[in-house]
Amino acid sequence: MALRGFALVGLALFASLVSPTQAQELSSDQVAAGRKFAQMVCGACHVVTSRPDESPLLRPPAPSFAVLAQRPSLTEKSLRELLSSNHRNLGPAEAMPNPRLVDYQIDELVAYFMALKAAK
Repeated sequence: MALRGFALVGLALFASLVSPTQAQELSSDQVAAGRKFAQMVCGACHVVTSRPDESPLLRPPAPSFAVLAQRPSLTEKSLRELLSSNHRNLGPAEAMPNPRLVDYQIDELVAYFMALKAAK
């Protein structure tokens, strides 16, 4: 029983070492990584940022990330589900490829989308 108490105290002390500023830095790092990843993987079809020199190859382009982020139906949960799926519910089979993302990539994209959503 005493060991359990020490473990809980240790966990609480460890959690207190991460300041809100550090958590925000991690979050902003995730947002930046998500933006960079989206530009590399999604940028051929979607407008990922608001840079005027950014132009997807697809004509007409798929919805921009800024427009997608403002959809009321977009939540962190719904985005995670979408990014974890094969995207076949988005229209014809050729509509959107399955990016086959791993967890950290999903985390980064979600962070970027949530930052876009909060910015408006």
